Amino acid sequence: MLLLLLLLAAPQPGGTLVVRLDQEPPSLDKLTDSALAIDWLLERKVLESMAELGAHPDYALRPALATDWTVSPDQLTFTFHLRRGVTWHDGAPFSGKDVVATVRKILDPAVRAMHLRNNFADLADIACAPGDDYTVIAHYKKPYFLAFRALATLVIYPAHLLEKAGDVLHSPLHRAPVGTGPFRFEEWKTGNHISFVRNEKYWGRKAYLDRVVYRIVLDPAVGFQLLKQGEFALYLQLQPQQWLRDLDGLKGIERIKFFNPNYNWIGWNEQRPFFKDARARQAMNYAIDTEAVRNSFLMGLDRPTTCHFYLDSSACDHSLLPRPYDPPRAARLLDEAGWPVKDGVRFRLTFLMNADSVFLAKLTPYMQQELHKLGIEMDIKKVDWALFTQLVEQHDFDATSLRWGNSEVVQDPYEIWHSSQSKDGNNFVFFNDPRVDALIETARATLDDARRNELYREMGRRLYDEAPYTFLYSRPSLDAVRSDVRGLQPSVAWYDLQDVWLARP
Repeated sequence: MLLLLLLLAAPQPGGTLVVRLDQEPPSLDKLTDSALAIDWLLERKVLESMAELGAHPDYALRPALATDWTVSPDQLTFTFHLRRGVTWHDGAPFSGKDVVATVRKILDPAVRAMHLRNNFADLADIACAPGDDYTVIAHYKKPYFLAFRALATLVIYPAHLLEKAGDVLHSPLHRAPVGTGPFRFEEWKTGNHISFVRNEKYWGRKAYLDRVVYRIVLDPAVGFQLLKQGEFALYLQLQPQQWLRDLDGLKGIERIKFFNPNYNWIGWNEQRPFFKDARARQAMNYAIDTEAVRNSFLMGLDRPTTCHFYLDSSACDHSLLPRPYDPPRAARLLDEAGWPVKDGVRFRLTFLMNADSVFLAKLTPYMQQELHKLGIEMDIKKVDWALFTQLVEQHDFDATSLRWGNSEVVQDPYEIWHSSQSKDGNNFVFFNDPRVDALIETARATLDDARRNELYREMGRRLYDEAPYTFLYSRPSLDAVRSDVRGLQPSVAWYDLQDVWLARP
């Protein structure tokens, strides 16, 4: 009987996993787009790296396209020994030439790869070993704490396609990736679905699933109705009310709650006259009852944060608590900064938001009401996602809100907080603080984790005082999975669908 039960519990090949996506990704191109949804769809599924994250909670690196590696004592030279016998989805052989070509494409100034390029700013050289295309050697000019990890976990693209890719934005790779992973791209029907099928020539253990289909359903009410009708095996990003209460009546559906490295924020554009003074930005924090918002709009499921980093990291100063709701204090700070009327100009801002955000649809009217009490008028500008990202990247907003997320627990804040990144990076609010710049630069060259996290905690205290953001919450993944889906394990790298299989009655 025990043997029979074990046999019944063994993974079974076959079947299609239908997954709900709440937002259509801008592309399927990790070289030019940093959207977290692209990581979810591609990493360890379609595209692979030389090393991959291990299991929760330590996420130590383990071999993937590389079988092993060595690091020089001065941590400036990294040598990777690559796996042989691997082929790309189009049948071409994989080698170290692909690793070298990927890094050089990222370093190409014609490619919009700023979010990756910062990790290789101090790279002196990368090449295959003489006469050995399966050994890659990288030399750095000076120490960088993320040098090895950034290179080891970089997803690799095929050199023979990169040669023809130009700026990548106009290449087939932008929407139809070619990788070495256990799934290969099938099709993308805009506004409807993106699908992948099992790679039958995969170098490792083949995936159990025949196919994965991501259905794009933006409206959470429509999506939930489709879940009730059995249309989804895995449902991503339930609304708090749906996850906490509405699932109770559904049979055969299980809840998943998991915190990835992420946080939501409201950003105040410091180029606007209203937000040049830190006191005005601090006042915005005191004017918003973030704890009441969390309990009423988010059902208390999100974790409050004041930190840029993964909440469980010692890079966060956990003594910094969210500013309390204190309208009188907000009014005093505004008065000290010369508002709500300065030089005959009334404090009137426009809040730019993604029209599909359920949370912001609730938060922004509340903000209007609270700021009005302080003599501040706030208009709300709702635009679709494509226009929203364009306007944010152009700094064309007074205030806005986004979520920063990461599929890694070790992060470099350079791209978001260094003053140089207001032009080509993600410093959208034009934050400029010489001390923060110095801390970030010193931290990049600090290899000792404890010392580096001390620097980051000091950086966090500067951000807290300067208040370029109102830090809101770290949001959990509130997902639902059908009970016949087996092998699903949440991780900061999302779900590894190679291990997923469907139990049959």
